[in-house]
Amino acid sequence: MNITDAVKRLQAVFNSAVDGIIIINDLGQIEEVNDAACRLFNYHANELIGNNVSMLMPEDYGKNHNSYINAYKETRSPKIIGNGREVPGMKKVGKYFHFG
Repeated sequence: MNITDAVKRLQAVFNSAVDGIIIINDLGQIEEVNDAACRLFNYHANELIGNNVSMLMPEDYGKNHNSYINAYKETRSPKIIGNGREVPGMKKVGKYFHFG
């Protein structure tokens, strides 16, 4: 299999996953989002890509998210980032929900 076929296969898996997948960069900006995540949060991909992932969190969680990313980048120690935890999500209409 060549690299083009491998990329196409990976993209197909990403897009057909039943679980929401959001890929962020080291600044917390959303780079990719699959269809399941869009349905979960009630956004279109173009409304999410380029924005900070904190837009999908209640304010109490989202306001500190960038500092958690920065702390992880500096220490590589999983305190908040790098550990599994449940965080409520926030749909486009402002409704909170639990997922995990």
